[in-house]
Amino acid sequence: MEMRHEWLARDNIERRRGISVEQFVAEVEEPNRPVLLEGCIDTWPALQKWSRDYLLEISAGKEFAVGPVSMPLDRYFHYADNVQEERPLYLFDAKFAEKVPEMGRDYEVPEYFREDLFSVLGKERPDYRWVIIGPAGSGSSFHVDPNSTSAWNAIIKGAKKWVMFPPEVVPPGVHPSADGAEVTSPVSIMEWFMNFYGACKTWEKRPIECVCRAGEVVFVPNGWWHLVINLEESFAITQNYVSRRNLLNVLDFLKKPNASELVSGTKDRVNLHDKFRGAIEAAHPGMIKQLELEAQQKAAAQKKKASFWDSAADAKSGGFKFS
Repeated sequence: MEMRHEWLARDNIERRRGISVEQFVAEVEEPNRPVLLEGCIDTWPALQKWSRDYLLEISAGKEFAVGPVSMPLDRYFHYADNVQEERPLYLFDAKFAEKVPEMGRDYEVPEYFREDLFSVLGKERPDYRWVIIGPAGSGSSFHVDPNSTSAWNAIIKGAKKWVMFPPEVVPPGVHPSADGAEVTSPVSIMEWFMNFYGACKTWEKRPIECVCRAGEVVFVPNGWWHLVINLEESFAITQNYVSRRNLLNVLDFLKKPNASELVSGTKDRVNLHDKFRGAIEAAHPGMIKQLELEAQQKAAAQKKKASFWDSAADAKSGGFKFS
């Protein structure tokens, strides 16, 4: 089954080109809103070099993670060319740059995402970057990115349909457990579009949607639910990161009572909070305390800010307020 036109027509994401890092922080990252960035990976060698033949040549003899199994790239391409199931397996490998160093050299982190505080952990940091390859129909059903991180996803070849909901809006048909450790949702992405996409049309908080194409980057803010489906064969790179804008969120997440179930990408789930906090305090003395102070001041300012009804005064009766 192919994606229907009405499922692809809505494109309401903000698109930005050529903004400064300061603008990105103030207008996108601080308010925690998605954005599609144009032109920020134009210098990547991968955009010109990554074809099937090139990837097969440089990865000969290496195996990649494909769902629950591993296989060489030639075998995966053979599978992708003949796949008929409703939800094809997705190549999603976190160690691609270690396995094939040429792949790691063919891209660089866009300037907006270079403050990567998990890097203070060195080799003990959780998994954070993946190469993603898949045929049309493959993708990821609704999820929130791991460890309360934000993410960026850059398309090198192909096109992806994105649907995103803010943290406080659980997508229709999706049922997270009370502790957040498990999420129940339709088996396939196409099933969600068939049975639940139409319901979003009447919602006050409708999803952010777009089709992202080669050379474009989607920023996924921390906590946002998102679904992604490939509209054609696609190659992409994604990275999760922690900046000072979401550091406190990540630390809170890592110290939850059920961290052993929630934390992902590392074998030492229980101690990750203490290791990370200690490494941040050693590498950036005072940063955490400063961010906590700023968060308290921001919360206090919001409390003092009068609501509309508290501040609405009748001009003829002086001090009377609607409250």
